[in-house]
Amino acid sequence: MKQVAQELRAAQRILMSLHQEPDGDSIGSTLAVAIGLRRLGKQVTVATPDPVPRAYDFMPGVETLVPWADVPKDAFDLVALYDCADERRAGAPQPVRTYAPRVLNVDHHATNDRFGDVVFVEPQAAASAELAHRTLEELGVTVDRDLALLLYVGLETDTGGFRYATTTPASLRLAARLLDAGLDPGEMSQLVYERQAVGSLRLLGIALDSLKVRPDLRLAYFTLHADDFKRTGTTVPDAETIGIVDYARRLDGIEVAALLREDGRGRVKFSLRSKGGVDVSEIAARLGGGGHERAAGATMEGDLAAAEAALLEQLGGR
Repeated sequence: MKQVAQELRAAQRILMSLHQEPDGDSIGSTLAVAIGLRRLGKQVTVATPDPVPRAYDFMPGVETLVPWADVPKDAFDLVALYDCADERRAGAPQPVRTYAPRVLNVDHHATNDRFGDVVFVEPQAAASAELAHRTLEELGVTVDRDLALLLYVGLETDTGGFRYATTTPASLRLAARLLDAGLDPGEMSQLVYERQAVGSLRLLGIALDSLKVRPDLRLAYFTLHADDFKRTGTTVPDAETIGIVDYARRLDGIEVAALLREDGRGRVKFSLRSKGGVDVSEIAARLGGGGHERAAGATMEGDLAAAEAALLEQLGGR
């Protein structure tokens, strides 16, 4: 972490980025570090490959995000990426080294491919927000309420409201420290989980109707077509923010839960969850993605039928 802080101190013009389909941890960890660096006098641009989901529009700094198309090349000293398991996850139109001569990679995914000049990967961390907090501490930035809010959202969402097995004593101790900065846990949960649009509930209903269960594979999964998003007025990231895949994981006797959804561009995105007996990051890696042992994702070209066949093949069925 001292090397991470040294790299950030040495740069004046820093480019950061959310990952594709940004979630609470990507937004929280990236914006917390970006705001902290600006307080140290750094010039920081934060790019985003996709719009921020409505569920996170209350987070400080989201109004400063810029689309990758508006980011100039060769205008930065450093690209600093948090919560990106590989460079492509940042969604940049060009390799990130086209934007700066140095690349910093800070992440908590075991499947991180260790890209960059300085790499800090800690799979034991429940969220990249933990690593962002350590970065701010190393830089000597005081964590006020705004920074605490960003970090708490990252921590809360990546641990499923502190329900997932990735939750550790360290993550709970950090959560307590962040609450001491003036946050209310009930208010935070309402902001993140209880501001859904009507269309999101309708999308959930469609997903629940699509449920398929394979007891022989201990698998349960949902499917969503591109038209399902259009007729409910929702987006692909909405399926993640309302936690559709977790409904399959709740079933008794099920070990692996999945959500397969068309993105409207000839691709299918997988969200995979496990109760612990199956490492879904390995399945995701074979499908071209990555993630954690109990939560992972991937994207493949094709339609839902092909995606279902690929998933069943990975689990030994058909």
